[in-house]
Amino acid sequence: MIKIKIKVILIIFLSFGINTLNAQSISAIESIEGIDSEFLKSLPESVRGDIVSEMKKSKDDMSDGITKRPSTELSKLKTVQDWEKFKKAEYIKSKSDRYGIRLFNTMQSSFMPLNEPNFGSNYIVDYGDFFHIETYGSSRSEKYKVEVARDGSIVLKDIGKIIVSGLNFEQVTDLIKSKYENSSVGIGVIVNLAEIRDINVLITGGVEFPGIYTLSGNSNILQALNIAGGVKENGSLRDIVIKREGKEDISVDLYKAIIFGDISNIPHLMSGDSIHIKPSGNLVRAGYGFNETAVFELKDTETIQDLIRFAGGLNIESGNKFLNLVRYEDNDFKTINLNSNEFSEFKIKHLDSVYAYKEQIGYVEITGEVKFPGKYAISSKDRMLDLINRSGGYKSSAYVFGGSLQRDSVKKLEQTFSDKTYSSLITFIASNPSALTGATSGNSFAYILQELKEFNPVGRIITEFDDTALSENLQENIYLNDGDKIHIPPYTPNVYIFGEVGNPGAVIFKENAKMFDYINQSGGFTRYSSSNFVFVVSPNGETQKVDIGRFQQLLSQDYEVYPGSVIYVPRHIGKVDGINLYATIAPIFSSLALSIASLNSIND
Repeated sequence: MIKIKIKVILIIFLSFGINTLNAQSISAIESIEGIDSEFLKSLPESVRGDIVSEMKKSKDDMSDGITKRPSTELSKLKTVQDWEKFKKAEYIKSKSDRYGIRLFNTMQSSFMPLNEPNFGSNYIVDYGDFFHIETYGSSRSEKYKVEVARDGSIVLKDIGKIIVSGLNFEQVTDLIKSKYENSSVGIGVIVNLAEIRDINVLITGGVEFPGIYTLSGNSNILQALNIAGGVKENGSLRDIVIKREGKEDISVDLYKAIIFGDISNIPHLMSGDSIHIKPSGNLVRAGYGFNETAVFELKDTETIQDLIRFAGGLNIESGNKFLNLVRYEDNDFKTINLNSNEFSEFKIKHLDSVYAYKEQIGYVEITGEVKFPGKYAISSKDRMLDLINRSGGYKSSAYVFGGSLQRDSVKKLEQTFSDKTYSSLITFIASNPSALTGATSGNSFAYILQELKEFNPVGRIITEFDDTALSENLQENIYLNDGDKIHIPPYTPNVYIFGEVGNPGAVIFKENAKMFDYINQSGGFTRYSSSNFVFVVSPNGETQKVDIGRFQQLLSQDYEVYPGSVIYVPRHIGKVDGINLYATIAPIFSSLALSIASLNSIND
């Protein structure tokens, strides 16, 4: 897979003459006075045509410009061990924002002692319960303790056997009182539960620790799920089934309890119950503009109005003007605008995201290692951290240091610079054909022109992606623009070497290895490589131009190379009188290296 990716990258950035344009033949061009024929033959037809066209025009003044990118300090992960520590910390920190899942993290981890009753009047009596009975008001006044037998009965003194299993505590109390009152005039009875039975229940499906558990006889389903570690992220909070022998299955929807505080449908458990947590239903994000921003589980029949109800309504700041629903459909993301009269009818689908806005400026797309990748509507007030939070935050596998932001406006600036530089070089060649008489200079120009002609701008902005850093530094938490594309790659243990090395490609990251170690591992420099500089692009996009003119000095320096970095060795460009090729081409090489790094980040 790595070899395929490398091949694709090299084809895109290092091949020549991909888009051939109509131009004059080589033989025709050779006849043009002053132009070195060998140099012309080395160029793609499209470049030769541009030179011929320029020679027919008036001479233009050369101009160039350099697009500067902002830079920021990020916490760099230098070793695999650093990454493992980071990943573990992120896993602990990145709890699901599905509404209700965290309930089980805050519940008490232990239950009341099994022999210490704590119950309501609706407690269901069964085998193993102990009753304390006290009679008074007659010569038969006494106190005694009885146990509910396996057949569901208790034996009352002077009364006999009565069946109590399956009745609630209030019903059993009334039954015992009526038996004594009917047997003797003026007798009173006090009934209490002395001990509550243990029960065994089976918990299966979407819980952290399925199995058979021994619980207090007064336990309900919330307590049972808590002791089983809680519902997993892929488990349902709304489609829970209790299978009880001899009775119909009991369906439980926990939303009534955890959202609205209605516990009337939360059943108490009986020994032998089987609790099964089905997979979660449609997970829908209630984002900006809702009072409760979280991921809610909705049934197939439920609508936008139900989502608004679960999320506590729309906040005042959103203005309640309209909703944006982002949906993945037909292998693409699309946005649906909804007004208020559609809320009660529009049915949601799995992984829909809904936002409420006063205003809207466009959409941004976030891909890679976030919990809910997709296309999101944004307002003029939305920043990087807002989008990260809406997308559910980072997965534990996310390599935040390698995050990339691509922006159309920056891409246009890069293309403008490339076009201006290309035009300037074409003008120089047309005006100074004698400068190309040397083989070195001709090859240099040929290489530069080919790279510029096929230059593919990425538009990457170097910025911060760590959510903690963004929350602490508002300046780093930049505003989003319409059309922005953000990608968060997974961690990679590779370092990539491209350009003029013996075997371009990917090598395994090694702790304490330097730039030269990776270059040597890739076959070393070729005879065409630059003797002046090498570019090292960190995963975050920061580009370092490494001067290799003084080899001994380089060996004494420690050029840090991080997992996911790109080392780009440019071709030697020679010298030409009348133009500073190094000054002209250095930014181009830098942009090329950054483009390769960005493409690698997206495709990893």
